[in-house]
Amino acid sequence: MRQQEFAMLLAKASPERRAIFEKLQGKQWFQHTDFELQKKLLTLPRKGKENYDGFLADLAARPEDIANIHVERLVDVPRGKFAIVPKFEVSRIDRPNTRFTYEYVSWNTGPLSGAKGVVFVEKGGQLSHFIVLKGEKFATGKTGFDSVGGFFDKGTDGVNTIDDLIRKEIAEELGKPDIAISTIDRLGSLHPDAGMTNAKPELFAATISFDEMRRLPSQPVNPDIEELASGPVIYPLEALPQVVMTNSDGFFLSTIARAWAKGIIPPPEPLVGKSVIFSPN
Repeated sequence: MRQQEFAMLLAKASPERRAIFEKLQGKQWFQHTDFELQKKLLTLPRKGKENYDGFLADLAARPEDIANIHVERLVDVPRGKFAIVPKFEVSRIDRPNTRFTYEYVSWNTGPLSGAKGVVFVEKGGQLSHFIVLKGEKFATGKTGFDSVGGFFDKGTDGVNTIDDLIRKEIAEELGKPDIAISTIDRLGSLHPDAGMTNAKPELFAATISFDEMRRLPSQPVNPDIEELASGPVIYPLEALPQVVMTNSDGFFLSTIARAWAKGIIPPPEPLVGKSVIFSPN
């Protein structure tokens, strides 16, 4: 009876989700998982920003043996609006009777969760400034730095590629819908915390002209009503070493390292023995 119910649900699913579940059904851990949890995975939302196909595709591609543990079965899968936390019972390969649980956090989009980066300003053929964001964050409940960017909601708001996402987020978060972006350099992906999450967003460095920077509104209004209020902070490029030492945002730090390695920005000068005083413009 349960097999019939599952087959009926699968027949109603999208072709993309049926293809994912063909792979999942071949996994021993999935076969050993309680039917209600199997059904819960199959019926995860697939609409607009709440589309869990990315998470499910990554789940189906995971190996059943990871290092010295074997994945036995899924035991829970709590989720929020964008995040989901699959919890597994696992065993030691060398001690099959030793069992415990492991879990990780995934965005509904899976590893390719979005893109984050830094916007640089060009004046007279040279970089003169860089732009980051600052505002209160819901997770910490405190004010902190952030990088420009966001979730990759493919197929929504005209976003179909990562470059589409980057352009959209720069326009929204800097408060200028018609902003002219001179260049976008993709800098590869980043694992922000491989011990906790499978997230692997893209990094980028973008440039705008000095004249375009001067036209940015002093108090931008982000049209995305679900985003917390934040605003851009513009620093002169010579302040970069000190900002690196005081900005704890991992996306910013990784972007600066990749941009330097790629030759987009000049090598940083060490702060040792120096007293650098700066204020954002």
